[in-house]
Amino acid sequence: MFSDTKYRRDIQVLRGLAVLAVVLFHANESYFPLGYLGVDVFFVISGFVVTPLILRIFTDQVNGGGRLSNLRYFYKTRFYRLAPALAVTLTISALTIFLLGPIADHQRVYRQGIATLLLAGNVGAYKYSGDYFSPNPNPLVHTWSLSVEEQIYIFLPVVLMLFLHNRRRIKKTTALVLGCISAISFVSFQFPAILEPIYSRAGIQLASQISFYSPIDRIWQFTAGGLAFLLLDRYQNRAINIPKGIHLLTVIAVVMILFGPLHMNLKVSSILASLFAVILILFKSLDVLPDFLIKKLEWVGDRSYSIYLVHMPLLCIAKYSPVTQIGKGENRIVQSAIAVVASILLGALSYSKIENRFRGRGRSIASGFKTISAAIVLTLVLPLFLFISMDIGKKAQYWGLDRNIQQPTYATPSDPKCVKDLQWGPPCVYKTTGATKTILLIGDSHALHISQAVVDAARSTKWNAVTWAHAGCHVQFQRSIPEQVLDKCIDINNSMKKWVEENKPYAIIVSQFVYSDSSQDDLRDALSTLRSIVPNILLIENNPIFPDEKDFMIARPIVMSPYKPPKSFQQSKMQTVDKNASDLLANWARSNLISTISFDSLFCKKGVCSRYSDKGWLYGDDDHFSVVGAELTIPQIATFLKNNSGYSMPKKSTAAKSETKTISCGKGAVTKKVSAVDPICPTGYKKK
Repeated sequence: MFSDTKYRRDIQVLRGLAVLAVVLFHANESYFPLGYLGVDVFFVISGFVVTPLILRIFTDQVNGGGRLSNLRYFYKTRFYRLAPALAVTLTISALTIFLLGPIADHQRVYRQGIATLLLAGNVGAYKYSGDYFSPNPNPLVHTWSLSVEEQIYIFLPVVLMLFLHNRRRIKKTTALVLGCISAISFVSFQFPAILEPIYSRAGIQLASQISFYSPIDRIWQFTAGGLAFLLLDRYQNRAINIPKGIHLLTVIAVVMILFGPLHMNLKVSSILASLFAVILILFKSLDVLPDFLIKKLEWVGDRSYSIYLVHMPLLCIAKYSPVTQIGKGENRIVQSAIAVVASILLGALSYSKIENRFRGRGRSIASGFKTISAAIVLTLVLPLFLFISMDIGKKAQYWGLDRNIQQPTYATPSDPKCVKDLQWGPPCVYKTTGATKTILLIGDSHALHISQAVVDAARSTKWNAVTWAHAGCHVQFQRSIPEQVLDKCIDINNSMKKWVEENKPYAIIVSQFVYSDSSQDDLRDALSTLRSIVPNILLIENNPIFPDEKDFMIARPIVMSPYKPPKSFQQSKMQTVDKNASDLLANWARSNLISTISFDSLFCKKGVCSRYSDKGWLYGDDDHFSVVGAELTIPQIATFLKNNSGYSMPKKSTAAKSETKTISCGKGAVTKKVSAVDPICPTGYKKK
């Protein structure tokens, strides 16, 4: 009743387009912003190709056995189709990354590899990489889609078994079941918050992020391909009557979506890519392409699985490994181009030597226990053992092979729950017995690295502390430059503003790194908005950035000599481009009665800036404090809190150098000795 899907050149052409789009997206996202939609197209193609294989489980046509025998045969064919090439790619990738990859990324790669081998690559991608579009390099993050497909292969046949009892109605019943699954999945895809109660129990804070990796929110694309297969008989003859120009326009639309410089909403673009993929499959629109182009894309499509597997490790080495660095430039277009070509060539080699060699074995009915056991050991046990061993080795600095200096502990909150909540959840609250005032700390990772210092300063001055920082998110409520601030950051900031309006903390500390290209208007707007709600605002200026920021605490690959960082630099050599932008914002803030603190004096004295003390390194990386460095900021933060709580100023303070100013407060002129962190009138007075 349901034989294997007949080989169709247009399907392979579509595979070729999809894999090229994904590879080019990962090579240069700015040039191919929607290339990731090639994965969406893959899901549709898989649904179209695999659905008839699943339905054969219920027709007793495979080997004369019953449904369970057919189900085992289906799983075996999928195993031999996917596992050998995956296992070889993962093994070679692990060894290559061990030698050439940035050591800081090793643990994430190894654990992603373990998750992938356990059919949970999508869970690993969420846990170890977070946002798919974040810049954190993960050479195996692309295996999330493979795990989603594998989970669908396990789940869908079992569900269909509950409904497919009458062989005569298999097609109609299957269409009904797939339609229901599609509807439920599509609703979850559109409104991921529906499943938030379930996700939260599993420790997942942001439903919209896990939605990208979830089989629940992806299976509608697979079932759309399955429904296309069931509807094929009805529509394939109609394609003859469709003008060639319409087919060509459809193809152009798909090419523009996958390869054009377009920017679309994530949900809208995913729906469009899936819809056009179904149309191309149903009406064979790709057949209108010239024959020479079809042959080239068909060749790529045949090898698309292997190309997809190898491309991400190669691109990560090309884009992020110090070994492939040419000169001092950050633009790695040449390396990326070489990696793209290498992906196609190595993918072709894997296709001919591994993929083709083993896929036929899955169709062999006779597979003894020894054969299957050997296959599992080679494709699962050995790679798993390798990843686990390397993960253990990373913790032990590879037993002496890693010669890089040990990175000091990065200054983050000591509360593990707070570290988790700081990313996506509600703010972390630290109450102090007897405290009546609350200080709120907000900002990006530069708020995170002083968060424990703020908590400690608050406790010492009888304040409650609340921390709500989000790495990579500037405090902005508007966005003049879309590429600079993510949608999620705007959403998080608006949630924070609502919290401020409802809870009215007595003071707010804003700590974030200001870049030379940051929108001053947007940053000023946010500060003004916050000050209209809470009058006491403190802006933390950029901390000093040392000139070797691209090398400091960057663990070099095993094959390279380690970097030996200087402990100090002449102040004249320090990075000033971003500092100038920070100074500009700070000057504006002070002129608008917003307090500021500069930590420069903690690190730079007499023309020399130091990042090392007798307690160790003061910086954990190029621009974030270590625990030791963050502790130095406590006196200045405590001074600000004391100045706003009625405490008398200490005799010795590390606050910014004070100066005498004459300001008009109330009636007459009042001369007040003020710190740079407290340029406001005394309580009960108003500036004229």
